[in-house]
Amino acid sequence: MGWNRAGYVVAPLAAVLVAYLNSFPGVFQLDDYNVIVFNPSVQSWSAFWQDCFHGIRPLLKFTYTLCQTSRTGVFGFHAFNLAVHLVNVFLVFNLTISFLRGRPGTVPERAIHPAAALAALLFGLHPIGTEAVTYISGRSASLMTMFYLASLALYVKGGRERKAVLLYVLSPLMFVFAVATKETGITLPLALALWEVSAGEGRGVRAALRSQSVHWTVFACLVGAVLAHPRYRIFLLYSLDLRGFQENLLGQITGVGELLSHLILPGRLNMDPGSMSGAGWLIPQSIALLSLAAIGLAGLWKRISWLSFGVGWFFLHTMVVNLLVPRIDSVSDRHFYQAGWGICLAASIAVTWLVVRLRGGVRAFPVFALCLAIVLGSYTVARNRVYHSEIALWEDTVVKSPRNPRAFNNLGYAYYLEGRKEE
Repeated sequence: MGWNRAGYVVAPLAAVLVAYLNSFPGVFQLDDYNVIVFNPSVQSWSAFWQDCFHGIRPLLKFTYTLCQTSRTGVFGFHAFNLAVHLVNVFLVFNLTISFLRGRPGTVPERAIHPAAALAALLFGLHPIGTEAVTYISGRSASLMTMFYLASLALYVKGGRERKAVLLYVLSPLMFVFAVATKETGITLPLALALWEVSAGEGRGVRAALRSQSVHWTVFACLVGAVLAHPRYRIFLLYSLDLRGFQENLLGQITGVGELLSHLILPGRLNMDPGSMSGAGWLIPQSIALLSLAAIGLAGLWKRISWLSFGVGWFFLHTMVVNLLVPRIDSVSDRHFYQAGWGICLAASIAVTWLVVRLRGGVRAFPVFALCLAIVLGSYTVARNRVYHSEIALWEDTVVKSPRNPRAFNNLGYAYYLEGRKEE
């Protein structure tokens, strides 16, 4: 379609960089105070090493300490978050190409790079990602995703090029880094299995399991380490005591359905939608999620691998861990971040397939991508402004969650800190 590979990857990266330039005036918000500002274990390297093996998420805390000791203030935290996000956009581009080349005929050969650029653009520019990028402690989602996608990319490359060091050393190492950043990275072996089923090289089950042998060994060791760690064990027992399985299932269905509405209607983005447990089955969010599941099953039945993979990736990263280990809140926008690639992949393939079949569609593709970038980028710029002050963030939240007492409490405290005691 007229550009080389470099042009297709540089364009979404440049668009993302421009859209997030106004994230730098953002201030510390909500959990930032607990995990960074008032957390003694990230204020110096000596404090970090003293707490390293006693606390949880050591690699995440390492990056907090790195930014805190760099003396660059909040600017350094935002620069790090944006750099991680740009790396993830690059990884999404390359993994989309790998997926499409593993399934020849999904889109025409000349459309592979445009489809990958579109997936990267959707992933990188959709405003639902702002909570994982602009909200500083949202880094837990974006940084874990970076190591997770890097592990998958190394696994794919190592398998195709038969490079043992990539397959059995570097990919498992990235897996360890992902879990050391956030526990939900533990699902990686399941993602590898999903990849083999949907986009593998036609290897048999035995060959695929042999390629994943180190990952599954690491998985078993990590599960054991998490269960043996006192802090993780307390966290796990607390989570399991939050609610029963049926109540948690309904809450997750409603919450993830709400995430889908944020994807389609970015104006609904909400820092704190509150708990959604106890909701019913016949509500718009539940119907939307069940419809998506039906689409994924239809793709599996009709052997449309890109559709079943995209939906399967989404459900793997929004439902599996949270069903086993209940969360305090059913959902947050940053939890879409890792899951988002599946939806972006499926959407980009569907759009590319349609565009290249329209008369003049090949030439119109850059125009379509530019219009999409302007729309999504405008929403992202607007959403970034909400993080410029605590008052702006919580005023936005109480409008969208008028029955959430925590949002009103946080807004009241923000007014108090600004001397606006009457409000």
